[in-house]
Amino acid sequence: MSLVSHAQQLPMFQQYRNFGFVVNPAMSGVQKQEAVGVLFRYQWSRMPKAPMTAFATFDTNRFLEDKNMGLSGYFIHDRTGPTMTNGIGLSYAYSIEIPSWGGESHFISFGLQASLSQFRLDGRDLVVTDLDDPLVIGDRNSSFLPDLGAGIYYYNSYMGFGFSVPQILSLTSNFKEENTVSPINRERHIFANVYGKIPIGQYEESFILPAVWAKYAFHSPLHLDFNVKMIIDEKFIIGVGYNTANMVSGELGMFINDQYRFGYTYSTQFSEWNTFLGDSHEAHFIYILDSENLGWY
Repeated sequence: MSLVSHAQQLPMFQQYRNFGFVVNPAMSGVQKQEAVGVLFRYQWSRMPKAPMTAFATFDTNRFLEDKNMGLSGYFIHDRTGPTMTNGIGLSYAYSIEIPSWGGESHFISFGLQASLSQFRLDGRDLVVTDLDDPLVIGDRNSSFLPDLGAGIYYYNSYMGFGFSVPQILSLTSNFKEENTVSPINRERHIFANVYGKIPIGQYEESFILPAVWAKYAFHSPLHLDFNVKMIIDEKFIIGVGYNTANMVSGELGMFINDQYRFGYTYSTQFSEWNTFLGDSHEAHFIYILDSENLGWY
């Protein structure tokens, strides 16, 4: 008899609206700003060697805006138990303006992403039933793999809808130790996201920003994130969220001097699993070098 376990392989994070180009290359440059940012997430704090994700990003259309192009990139470090990933990715997007009757500008953007990742498996941290299992290594080993991603994104001033497919190549990480090979297949994922912007008041200095992110890996359950945040006077951020892993979250943030954005999200498991998993913490910082509309689109 044998049992097979399937799970999504790419790291999750709550503040995806601020880093949409990481999950969908077609969102590169769509915020019409040049910015750099960092994000850190510590998930399920009560678990030994709990998942931890950190990445640094840049996003710009400064040099490409006359040609309707955007460029973004990221460095990522992700660790979950005995596995670890270090990666670099570069995304390119091309936007086409769609004519409209109401005077509102509509755009559709197409994006491609290329990445190179180091996957590491520490066999010393594995707990195995059969110590002589021929498919389990007993020491640390690494594997380097390239990959490609693609996406499409439609947007205007008040809404956006995106669809992307990371890990298109779906290659296999082969961790080797003498005559032992532990293969881990990199599965193709499917992401879809919907964003909205609802102005409040005559001068539109406050907004309600709803968002939904759907994530699916083949042979795994569909995962949905629902979030809504409020921007108050273009300075303060407050939000709540829920996802289908029975996690609820709260977010606080601030926008300072039209250039600096801070945010923190706290999540907790809303089920009996919270006793074993614990809470999750996520924080980000974004520095906007240049922007058409001071960071809000």
